[in-house]
Amino acid sequence: MKRRQSLPENHPLRNLFRTLTQRGLVQEQLRDQDISTYLTELLIDFTFVENMYGMRDAEGKPLEYLVDMLQRAMEIEMPAKKSYFKHIGDYSLFVLGMFPESLSRPRQAVSAAYYADAGRIGYRAAGELESNSWNVVVFRKLAGEFERCVLSLNRVREYASDPFYQFMFREFNIT
Repeated sequence: MKRRQSLPENHPLRNLFRTLTQRGLVQEQLRDQDISTYLTELLIDFTFVENMYGMRDAEGKPLEYLVDMLQRAMEIEMPAKKSYFKHIGDYSLFVLGMFPESLSRPRQAVSAAYYADAGRIGYRAAGELESNSWNVVVFRKLAGEFERCVLSLNRVREYASDPFYQFMFREFNIT
């Protein structure tokens, strides 16, 4: 996998994503600080398109399709396998949460259920391969609460694109 880009800790986008993520989780009655932190970091991470397509094939070309990512994760040797499965979980969650309409395009042949299954499998496999106990717990939570995490990110998307919320964020200087 390619080296990932990120934002500085004090970047305003971090505060905005943290606020929106927490609100989305509350709306779905999923009050979990570990998941909130993880989803916030996922949104920050995928702010960079290069990170979203960070999985590479054997020739080093970015993988754009979930089926190719799953195949590559099965082929890759340890210890990289864990990061590939984590990425599959992240990618599936992000697409379903933030861009679900991309799955209904005519040339798209993969269902939302396929993405959800791949996401849960990705997080479960990453958790089984993980040695850090906090990450193991978070990956298990993400696999178990995958649908509610998707719905929470759907809320984040609504908040970020709704003119009313945009006005309120500006009016009350909420970031």
